[in-house]
Amino acid sequence: MARASTRRPAPISPRAVGRVGPVGFLRETVAELRKSVWPTKEETARLTVVVIVLALVMGFFLGLLDRAFAELFTRVILNPTLF
Repeated sequence: MARASTRRPAPISPRAVGRVGPVGFLRETVAELRKSVWPTKEETARLTVVVIVLALVMGFFLGLLDRAFAELFTRVILNPTLF
């Protein structure tokens, strides 16, 4: 069986982890945002409509499901003639 190492790792300084100051952070943020590809106005409008329609459809579906479970609960579980 192999022996475990008794050496302890050297303490990690905050600079070694890759931390940067506030100015460096802002520079990196701006650089990353410039690499982004932003959607066009038409894409944004189309995708907004898709999200709204899907939210309405899901709301309607969940409302129907809630109503069905409420009916099931009142007819089966709260029915005193079954017990």
